[in-house]
Amino acid sequence: MDLSAPRPLLLLHRGGTPLFDRLVAEVARMRLPLFPYPLEAEDPWALLPCLRPLGFAGMVLAEGLPPGEGVRLEAEAEAAGLVDLLAVGPGGVLGQFTEGLALERFLSAHLSGAKALWVGPLRLALAPFLRPLAQVSLLAPSFAEGDRFLARLPSPARGHVALRPEEARALSLRVDLLLYAGGRLPLDLLHPFHALLALVPPDPRVRDRVQVVYGPEALWDFRVWAVLAALGYPL
Repeated sequence: MDLSAPRPLLLLHRGGTPLFDRLVAEVARMRLPLFPYPLEAEDPWALLPCLRPLGFAGMVLAEGLPPGEGVRLEAEAEAAGLVDLLAVGPGGVLGQFTEGLALERFLSAHLSGAKALWVGPLRLALAPFLRPLAQVSLLAPSFAEGDRFLARLPSPARGHVALRPEEARALSLRVDLLLYAGGRLPLDLLHPFHALLALVPPDPRVRDRVQVVYGPEALWDFRVWAVLAALGYPL
C-alpha cells in the first residue's frame, strides 16, 4: 500500500469531540497525506464495507465500541473487547483500541512505577493498560467487581479492593496517584503528595488539593499518536 498517496480519514462522533482538532493539528505538523473529517453517526459498522473501496485510510471512533461482527482485531483490542480505530491495510480492515494504548504510553512516560487508587466506574477495558503502574487498588461497589477488574492486571500489580469510605481513605494514604474515571470524587481522598489523572473532567476544586492534575486532554496527544502509528505513520 502506498502511504504517500493522499487518503481520507473519517472520525465518527456523537455530538462533537476535541480529538478532531488534535488530529488535524498533528496531521498538519507532520505533513501527512491524510485528510481527516468528522461525521456524526450512530452506526459505524454500516460504513465499514465502504472504507477500502473508497480509499479511506481508516475510521476513528471518538468512543470505543464492542467490535462489529467479522471485524479482525489487533491483540490489544481483542483483550479489551473494544475498538476505536478501524485501520485499512493490505490485509483488510483491522480493529484497534487506541484509548488503551494512549493510557499505557502516558503512564509509561509520566507515572511509571506509581501506586494508584482507581475511583469511579470500573472500566474493565482499560485495566490491561495499567501495566506501567506498580500497584492498582480501587474503590468498588463489591468485592466481585473489584476482583474482576484486578484480575486483568499482572499479578504483582493487583492491589486492594475498598468497599467503604474509611477503607478508601486508608488506601489513599498509601498511593501517590489517583485515577479518576467519573462520578463523585470524595475530596477527603486527595492529598498534597498525590498526582491525579482524570479520565473525565474533574471538579475544579481538586487542583488545590493535589500536587498535579492531568486532565483528559493530557491523553489526547497520545491517542492521536497511537492512531497515526496504527495507520503507518509513527512519530
